[in-house]
Amino acid sequence: MTKKLLALSISALMTSGAVFAENIVNADTTNKEVYDIHEFFSEQGNRVKLQFPIEQAAFAWQNLSRFYPTAMIERDGEVVSLPYKLNDDIGKVKATVKGETKTLNEHLDSNPVDGFLVIKDGEIVFERYNTMRKTDKHNWFSNSKITAGIELAKLVNSGKVDPDDVVSNYIPELKGSVWDTVKVIEVANQATGLNATEHDEPTADSRTNPDQPFFKWIVSIGVFEGESQKMPLEVLAEMKRRTKGGQTFEYNSINTFILSRIVENVRGLPFNEILSDDIWKHMGANNDAYTVVSPKGGYPLMFFSMNSTLKDMAKFGMLLTPSGAKLGTAHISTDVVKIIQESGDPSAFGGGYVGKMMQNSFYNDKDLKNGYMFDTIFDDGDLFKAGVGGQGIYISPEKDLVVAFFSTGDGCNQEESYAREIARYFK
Repeated sequence: MTKKLLALSISALMTSGAVFAENIVNADTTNKEVYDIHEFFSEQGNRVKLQFPIEQAAFAWQNLSRFYPTAMIERDGEVVSLPYKLNDDIGKVKATVKGETKTLNEHLDSNPVDGFLVIKDGEIVFERYNTMRKTDKHNWFSNSKITAGIELAKLVNSGKVDPDDVVSNYIPELKGSVWDTVKVIEVANQATGLNATEHDEPTADSRTNPDQPFFKWIVSIGVFEGESQKMPLEVLAEMKRRTKGGQTFEYNSINTFILSRIVENVRGLPFNEILSDDIWKHMGANNDAYTVVSPKGGYPLMFFSMNSTLKDMAKFGMLLTPSGAKLGTAHISTDVVKIIQESGDPSAFGGGYVGKMMQNSFYNDKDLKNGYMFDTIFDDGDLFKAGVGGQGIYISPEKDLVVAFFSTGDGCNQEESYAREIARYFK
């Protein structure tokens, strides 16, 4: 497939409004269907389509380990069982999406949401599964990014990383490049001012155009197919400055890749081992998790590839709330949470694609900002992170609330709007 045809075919997928067929889920997928899906993604030019809402990707998003090399994030100790205190009123909470106001139950009836879970004060108050089982491990996509943001905030809190220091002081391979001028906090807050973003290039084709710097980088780590022979850090060393840092929230998975390498270099361990040792082994997780590793270099790819059950993703979010203490010894300190809550700049938030999306989703809020890989930090200290295709985790430290969801759509159905309204329901 030529570069032009590849870009055109992917562009058509992104604008088609396609959603997944309901029968492509673990419980109903036949051996023949699994074989055909593998054959499809093995065809030249099709691997890149795994990120988009096509029928074959529905199975892949709940079985990512069948398509990429992975590294384990291990659990240990007793499983913490969360008590149930179901509240039917939560299903009646309303939000407005694309000009239409519906209850949460109505929204879940008519949109490709795999699972939706609400935990309040350490108790499950709402739980629904549509097209996955409780035990299925779903890809978090960009929800994965907050693992790097939280681990970085812990290092900042302990004094092991200076957020105002430049990136190349922590990643020697980037010395002598533009990264000598980029502060760690600018990376954490997705405001580097560099020239390889996911959505904010002038032609908005960073993830589909093989000539774009972002595309070249994602080929270099082996996630997309392409001709690059360079290692990932070599590609990043070629990036250029476009604007001054700190001015605009420009979403970029490269930033998470950089943060992960900083954390690994400071800690001296691969990121999956850090996450296992610091958190997953100590939070009463139901199951092991896993992450994709790059074929080149074996880097854990935390910008898109954390995979777990929905309940375990929600437990991870609980660690930033008071009820996190009920899960074990992995509770994240209030000092670390405060570092995240106090980061970001509202004046930079709406200048890029993702900030504008969040302003649309959180239509009743002002002074939104982002930081430490969270897409939205609210003025009340609540936090939200979204992922490709409609994944999301909403965390309210003050209200001791977590809303977590997995979806198989185009990411524009605003489940996060319901999460915010659920937080408002708990006055």
